[in-house]
Amino acid sequence: MTPASPSSPTVLLLGAGGFLGGHICTALVEAGRCVRLPPAHTDLTALPDVRWAALLDGVGAVVNAAGRTAGDLPALTRANVLLPARVLDGAARTGARVVHLASAAEYGPVPEGHASREDDPARPVSPYGATKLAGTLLLDEAARAGRVDAVALRLTNPVGASMNAGSLPGRAARELRAAAQRGGPVRFGPLGARRDFMAVRDVARAVLHVLPGQPGADLRGVVNVGSGEARPVRDLVTVLAGLCGYAGTWHEDAPGSPRSGDVPYQRADLGRLLRSGFTPAHSLEDALAELLASLPSLPKLQGVL
Repeated sequence: MTPASPSSPTVLLLGAGGFLGGHICTALVEAGRCVRLPPAHTDLTALPDVRWAALLDGVGAVVNAAGRTAGDLPALTRANVLLPARVLDGAARTGARVVHLASAAEYGPVPEGHASREDDPARPVSPYGATKLAGTLLLDEAARAGRVDAVALRLTNPVGASMNAGSLPGRAARELRAAAQRGGPVRFGPLGARRDFMAVRDVARAVLHVLPGQPGADLRGVVNVGSGEARPVRDLVTVLAGLCGYAGTWHEDAPGSPRSGDVPYQRADLGRLLRSGFTPAHSLEDALAELLASLPSLPKLQGVL
């Protein structure tokens, strides 16, 4: 995809068309990595073996940023379990390092104030969390057995440019910006849940950090990636309102997210990541500003004669 230093192993990136994958692709290119992408709109779980072999040929690392956050159970299972299994199987034959994006939704509810550690019991409360956990367990077992050189980066709540309106930050950014121009209140569900928000650019930095030849290349199994801080979701809306110049009111009387109600508190213990030499570099405020800057321009309001 791009010229690279001869000493940089080629990286096969899965899911480059998504929110996380797009940022990772940009970071890899900017770092001078040679990036290989599968054909767009390809069902990777149904790809013939010969085409998988061609994708993996000469690859030093596979970054799996593909997956689904919503859908029925068969769709979630294909994306979050069967695809990681196939990646692990291919990497076991070729020796490529696997970097898999896991999710803090795998932990499920935790006590207020507790920082989730990688060896904590995992009790997901949604089909998404359960299928993500299944994929992570496959990787962790293969890494422990020595069959695959693999690490699962268990992400908290990434925020940044190009988030879609299906996410709370993406929807809040769009609605608050529109309300700042047109006036009127904005309605959300309850915003009291506390979350470990992180800048998506730090996700991309963490992926680079654990690639072959980098300081985190010795990490194996599950590694938390987040900010290490639990902030009320209300903080996110407050910051966005200020960045938009919205001085109106918002209400928290809309139906809430079942996932937020089931997991009212979340914070990651970053000990393993920090000991490997990685430190988060971007603030939530910076990430939210980048999210706003990435939104399409609003049509100008027409004056009334």
